[in-house]
Amino acid sequence: MYIARKPVNGGYEYSLKKSYYDPPYWKSKLILNLGTDPAKYITYYSEVAFSIDLEEELANLGYSTDQQELENLFFRFLNPETQRIISQFTKPKSIKRSEKPVSLDLFHPFDVKRYIVLKLGVLEPEKFLSYPFPFLKNIIKKSRDELENFFWDMEDELNHREKMKYVRAIFGVLKLPYQMREEEVDDLFLKNLCQVLEDEDFRMGLTKEEVLCTYFCRYIWLYFDNKPRFYQRENLYKTFYERIYVEAAYYLGVSIDEIKRANKKEILILFRKMAKVLHPDQGGSKEGFIKLKKVVEELLKLKKD
Repeated sequence: MYIARKPVNGGYEYSLKKSYYDPPYWKSKLILNLGTDPAKYITYYSEVAFSIDLEEELANLGYSTDQQELENLFFRFLNPETQRIISQFTKPKSIKRSEKPVSLDLFHPFDVKRYIVLKLGVLEPEKFLSYPFPFLKNIIKKSRDELENFFWDMEDELNHREKMKYVRAIFGVLKLPYQMREEEVDDLFLKNLCQVLEDEDFRMGLTKEEVLCTYFCRYIWLYFDNKPRFYQRENLYKTFYERIYVEAAYYLGVSIDEIKRANKKEILILFRKMAKVLHPDQGGSKEGFIKLKKVVEELLKLKKD
């Protein structure tokens, strides 16, 4: 089992899932929706004593587990002090010198590339793609959803500067053989990103839009959010979806195609509907509401009618 996240209304919705093999790909199965705050399942008895109140519910669903497994799954949702204390008493896993290398045929090159950068900290992963590192066994027998959440969790351990270098490294725009204009680098980033999205073996049965809006949106936000304010965002997406359409689809809760087809009046109707949900006076997210308003304002500028 693993915990997955999905971007929703300026935050995340979490769920407990499991990967299973459905030839020719590994796919993901929903076990339990955890909502926007999985910490609600944690009961504290002291700073170090707690329980994850899910064993019985999961047993009723046909899934056997124990507190140790649940603790590992929910560790990130524990309060910081509890995490600190537990970490002090957790012994690091010993390295098995006799571990055999794994076959690279089992993995997609982009997954190997990301894992190499995250695990080893190298910024030119292409030089190491032919090395059958033993740690690659950790990404065997996982669905696309589980793999993306696996890498996402590792990426969260990076600081902002490290994340920026990481995104540029995995999409081949960190170290370039010759000087390129900023617009050319952006086009290359999008071209390389789209090349991954076009690969059915990478998507493992998911659509391009599913992979983009649920997982790869994080890379697009990281890459372009670092751009100067004067940079014209609508000129960046010559290769795939315009970024504003991606953001609008996410915050308005509809598909990218629907955003592209909608006129100004229809956009405003969608905005008012979502604004009622996100407005702070209605218990919504202040940050999410501000972002929604900004995205809609930029989207309306692109609409001619």
